[in-house]
Amino acid sequence: MGTGEITFLTGDTGLLDEVKELWEGLNQVHLEKSVDFKKYYQAFTFQARKESLVRHAGKGKLLVVLARRDGRKIAYCISSVVDGVGEIDSIFVAADCRKSRVGNALMEMSLDWIKSNGAKQTIVKVAVGNEDVFGFYSSYGFAPRLTELQIV
Repeated sequence: MGTGEITFLTGDTGLLDEVKELWEGLNQVHLEKSVDFKKYYQAFTFQARKESLVRHAGKGKLLVVLARRDGRKIAYCISSVVDGVGEIDSIFVAADCRKSRVGNALMEMSLDWIKSNGAKQTIVKVAVGNEDVFGFYSSYGFAPRLTELQIV
């Protein structure tokens, strides 16, 4: 892990391409942890995810926050507000930076943005197999509400 100061860059859909490598890291985590949907994550591309986020942003607002240390991209968070629902759409911190509190900074910035954009409800969706992040999210007031089942 670097020792330099962490800097944050914020933007909208125009910043999405900057998170591609980190997003691919998140997709790899989901692939490794998934039991039933490995084929889904193997076939899932950044381009498909980007297109989905751009469509979603077209219905409301989107925030991308990218964190860097020593010039290296180390973390990102993508959030949205659509029809009064705020969502942490995607968040990832490089493995060697997970104890640096950069994830906390991303969450605080994103949740403040969501609130300032009038969200009446805020959600985050967690892939099955990645439940170890529940503790992180619960520290921000999130609690499991539903489980969605899908045919494999």
